[in-house]
Amino acid sequence: MSAELDAGTVPAQRYGSQRIQRDAVFVAVATATNAVLGMAFWAFAARFVPPVELGVMTAVLSVITAVGSVIAAGIGDAYTAVLPAVGRDRSVVYRRGQRLSVGLSMTAGGLAGLVTICALSEVRSEFAVAVVVTVGVFAWSAYGLQNATMIAVGRANWTPAANLAVGVAKIVLLPVLAMTLAWQSVPLAVVAATLGVAVVLRPLIRRMIEVGDGLPENGTIAAGAVVPEFHRVVVRTTALSGLNLGLLALAPFLVTVFAGPDEGARFALVFSIVATLDFIGASMAVSLVVHASGEPEAATAMAKKILVRAGAVTAVGTLGLVAVVPEVLHFLNPSYGVGETLAVVVVLCAGSILRLPYLVWAALQQARRRLRAPLFFSAGTAVLLFAIIPGLCASWGATGGALAIAVHQAVLTAAAGVVVGVAHIRTRSTGKHEDSVPPGFRE
Repeated sequence: MSAELDAGTVPAQRYGSQRIQRDAVFVAVATATNAVLGMAFWAFAARFVPPVELGVMTAVLSVITAVGSVIAAGIGDAYTAVLPAVGRDRSVVYRRGQRLSVGLSMTAGGLAGLVTICALSEVRSEFAVAVVVTVGVFAWSAYGLQNATMIAVGRANWTPAANLAVGVAKIVLLPVLAMTLAWQSVPLAVVAATLGVAVVLRPLIRRMIEVGDGLPENGTIAAGAVVPEFHRVVVRTTALSGLNLGLLALAPFLVTVFAGPDEGARFALVFSIVATLDFIGASMAVSLVVHASGEPEAATAMAKKILVRAGAVTAVGTLGLVAVVPEVLHFLNPSYGVGETLAVVVVLCAGSILRLPYLVWAALQQARRRLRAPLFFSAGTAVLLFAIIPGLCASWGATGGALAIAVHQAVLTAAAGVVVGVAHIRTRSTGKHEDSVPPGFRE
């Protein structure tokens, strides 16, 4: 065993260009499982919950997923960028991330709950809703961070089973809650399912981190710099996830506020289904971060493979969603007109396709732990989205909200394309490799 460690063969067991293909498949399977079960969940919601009530519930749920996803993705992205590169110090980084997650989720969850019952007139002053939001943020961030941790330590093969458990639990709980409690059944089903699975997974993941079976003993980050580097990265990844993932997850809430509960329900149903396409690309990008961090010399080749595979899956998924979703929602509830729903599906799917190149480029920057440029672009496009979504929602309802999202995605990818193009021109003129980051943004 010691000879294998000296020869450097153990790191290849979990990280590198050979494993990225396998892990990408597991992540894609997990995402597809989540997509299928998610569609079934939202089909139940469309069937059992009237649109005006569903719009309010999805607005509450979007606050939970937005805040929880920012925390989970912020710390989780830092895990995927740092854990493969720290060797035996991974348990120190893991514990630090867990403490950050708990503190942030309880603080941000409490504030998010108060904002929800103040900003959303339908649940104004309902403090029970604020409690649901607080617990929901904690549960969602814990479970999301566990998924990122499994991928970061080369256990992507665990993620399909975890997603299956959460998906089935949500589907079982939703009709029970809708027919008995009949109050916030959609967010309650999601919160209970994610919290239950997170409790089961926690001791398994902690033991896996501590034992470190098959993980590399030596890292590329110096031992004394591990914690400062993790802190530096987590600040940037959390800000980046807030400007991207958090903003997108908050979209159903914004559409409900600016277009009303009925249009909010239509948007939320379609958005929740189409978002699975985004999750496919984003999940594969997470796999790219892990393996590009562990084997940086092969990062560009890995990125090209991920872009092609994610693009193919997203294109096929788009065709299926366009053909099926409008008819199915109309069948489940005639209040959702086919034509209006089709427009939302087409525009949101177009946004998912437009976002893919940016996701891959940003993943490369994350693997290199150079996040200033993605932060700059994300901040600018977040301002753009907030500026255009009220007017578009007021004019075109759910379709206007989808259009605002698509514009946001297109501008992000265009900005990344300009950076890559400039780097390519410099490479051709100088004959030397140029990182796809503007010099002023390098860290």
